[in-house]
Amino acid sequence: MSGVRNEKMYQLRLQMGLSQRQVAEAVGISQSSYAMIEGGHRHPRKEVEKKLADFFGVTVDELFFGRDYHESQLEEVEEAKDAAMQGPGKDG
Repeated sequence: MSGVRNEKMYQLRLQMGLSQRQVAEAVGISQSSYAMIEGGHRHPRKEVEKKLADFFGVTVDELFFGRDYHESQLEEVEEAKDAAMQGPGKDG
């Protein structure tokens, strides 16, 4: 990971008035693991991503990639549309 703090996670935790330890305990990870994730030094496993997103009431995309649900859905639709427009058997 880049070592850039996960600002969204940090701000949500502060808004909830919680310590890193409290969040870590709520999602079943160690405080040091949580600190590494929030600090941008480690990316969590998929199941931990989901637990953290659910805990904070946001999507995984919002929490870890800075995109809200609608932006990520729109991106998927655009990609599918582009693939369909190219049609089968066209390699470019």
